[in-house]
Amino acid sequence: MSTSKLLPRTVGARALGVGTLAWVNAKPLSNRLERGEGLLLAVNLSIVLFARPGATAMLAQVFVSTAVLALLYGLNDVYDCRNDLNDPAKDQALAGFCASHRPALLGILQAEKVGVVLLALALVGTRSAIAVAALFLVNLAYSAMLKGKAGLDVLWVGLWGALYAMVPGRVLPLEVVLLVGAMTSICHIFQILRDRDADEANDIHTSAVASRWLPYAQLGVCCAAMAAVLRSSLGPAAGVSALAPLLLRLTLASNQSAWLLSKAYFAVVWLLVLAAVHA
Repeated sequence: MSTSKLLPRTVGARALGVGTLAWVNAKPLSNRLERGEGLLLAVNLSIVLFARPGATAMLAQVFVSTAVLALLYGLNDVYDCRNDLNDPAKDQALAGFCASHRPALLGILQAEKVGVVLLALALVGTRSAIAVAALFLVNLAYSAMLKGKAGLDVLWVGLWGALYAMVPGRVLPLEVVLLVGAMTSICHIFQILRDRDADEANDIHTSAVASRWLPYAQLGVCCAAMAAVLRSSLGPAAGVSALAPLLLRLTLASNQSAWLLSKAYFAVVWLLVLAAVHA
């Protein structure tokens, strides 16, 4: 099938107009939200709401957090577009368009990232701008080099999550940042387990492709990290509960069901931790 046939009617195959760029920027994030993968955005929204800034500051922090996440996913999808054309589970219209305009889109995304760093500096402050700049570098390294590096892929995505929690510019306890990193890593483990067959077909050596047992070992390590944070913040019972994602994955036949239940668990403990921090 030709790339032009994959494009929605509103998207031209020859020109990168304003409407086209808006679609390319918004679609990666909207696709993930439709699949229920908006955990990081929910994390930052809750950080902002619990901090209770003024209306202007709240809007600025939410806007910057949303723009940053859209660009993170956007770069990842542009780098992966050629492989995504071989994966029917991925957005074929987006993958086809990105494959046709990949060099231009990579340049545009980098320019947009510079703009968002400056926007974070102007609207939120220096702490936010530094976090955004560091996060964009982590994102670039992951998309360009580390997605197919078994072991490093999960660790690097955890760093991605921890830095993203700093984007609103709030001063957070270290254990809260570590908790976000651990939850992000766990979600990524579920994702690479889901995508193992497609990644193997595309010669992407994620941790799940490299070894059948490695993702479970990583899941155990991440759960142990969560346990330490939750025990410190909420007590011993909460610490023990951090084994939930590992137990769900080991006992349920469906990876997707284990992932969804783990995210529901994350929502509960995350709100309890934020409440404890702001008590």
